[in-house]
Amino acid sequence: MKSAVSSQEELLLKSLDAPVNADERERLATGMQENPALRKQSDQYYKIREMLKRKNADSFGPFFAERVLHVIKQRAGNIDYLVFFFFRKYQVVILGVLVALLLANLFLSDNITLKSIFGLEGETPEDIFSIDAYKDLTP
Repeated sequence: MKSAVSSQEELLLKSLDAPVNADERERLATGMQENPALRKQSDQYYKIREMLKRKNADSFGPFFAERVLHVIKQRAGNIDYLVFFFFRKYQVVILGVLVALLLANLFLSDNITLKSIFGLEGETPEDIFSIDAYKDLTP
């Protein structure tokens, strides 16, 4: 009996979406007379279909794209602001470390010059910035 109900339900669903031939229409009508549950299910399907037909399509409303772009630009500005202030905390820390290193070089050097403050005492500019391209080529 379960397979008969199942085939009747399939026929009911088919009849909702596509035309059925005379034999199928007759089987469906007989099934509806004999099976009140199938009749109730058919009524529910038709009610749902009617509700869906009457319901207006949802709309995002006018100027939806402009509103979305405005929100995106606003949040992008907020992110830039947050990133700047996130690194601002670290900027202060890094500045403090640099000042501490400069003061350490100042107090630990023998003479007070700009080179000693930056820890470049005894170094010549050629030692610091020279690149010997032929160093590996000489025997």
